Amino acid sequence: MAKWGEGDPRWIVEERADATNVNNWHWSEKNATPWSLTRLRELLTGFSAEDGPIVITIDEVKKIDGEATANNRKAKLIFLFEWVIEGTFIARISGSDEEYKGKFDIPNLSDENTAEEVDLNTSLDGNGPFAHQIRQVLNKSFVSKVRDALGIYIRELKEEFSKGLILSTDKPKPQVITKGKTTMVDKRQFQNTVIADKDASTSGNEVFSTKEVSVSDTFKATPERVFEAITEIQLVRGWTNGSVQEWTFKEGGNFALFGNNVTGTFEKIEPNKEIIKKWRLKKYPNNHHATIHFTLKDNGSGTDFKITAKDVPTHLAEETQSGLDRYYLSSISRTFGFSQRI
Repeated sequence: MAKWGEGDPRWIVEERADATNVNNWHWSEKNATPWSLTRLRELLTGFSAEDGPIVITIDEVKKIDGEATANNRKAKLIFLFEWVIEGTFIARISGSDEEYKGKFDIPNLSDENTAEEVDLNTSLDGNGPFAHQIRQVLNKSFVSKVRDALGIYIRELKEEFSKGLILSTDKPKPQVITKGKTTMVDKRQFQNTVIADKDASTSGNEVFSTKEVSVSDTFKATPERVFEAITEIQLVRGWTNGSVQEWTFKEGGNFALFGNNVTGTFEKIEPNKEIIKKWRLKKYPNNHHATIHFTLKDNGSGTDFKITAKDVPTHLAEETQSGLDRYYLSSISRTFGFSQRI
């Protein structure tokens, strides 16, 4: 028996730095949103890209919407973030007093994409003698350098902001920081389920439900003009901001857009009326394709344009519908001035 004033070492609870989360087993979370808002604005405000005599400067960051967290589970760090950024830029040409203004938006800065996979959409207001050269710089140097800046944000979030998230233990575990893009993790599922690698490889075919989604708009253009805009590769490059990796427009031909995030095959082509394609997002379950119908109907004063997607994985239906509206309908309308919306 221990002497008075001394404790039996078998029953002494030692002080531990990780006493509230022993061995970092439980999910802990650190809010990275305020830091991210400040850092993203610092990286982008006043940012410039120069190519020859053309200098493009971000004039104002008008909108940064989203959130970010750094999370720890069993000494592994997981970073979840999603941002939509909008702003304006000014392009100047050495030796000229002319200024060109425009807008940009970044719709998918998230843990699901590396910096190189982030989309950057730009639009130049008006035309002028240097407009063509400025658009070339926007599509190359400007996009590349903005992605570099976003890469700095991602690196700093992972390497610097996460410091102190993992508490020290008597037997320290190496801190694991995921690199590149992060697989989206459901917090509740992650807390309660541990999946071994061997189980993942023998889990069989993934079972999921599907549903149908659609988007539509009325364009102030003939069906022939709209059909050209969605099929001719030079025009497709316009509304995808040059992000066309493959485009073989014929029945049985393949396509790949938006950094290979959208791929598929043309199944049926009826000029000026309908296009049917097998279509998939990169994040769809392996080998699964939705069936997309593009239908064009002459209404006498324009074209009713509808995109219907069938067999869309239910858990990705909202994202698919939003993407079809943003990256197809709205982008086509904005690029060619088709919109009838006030």
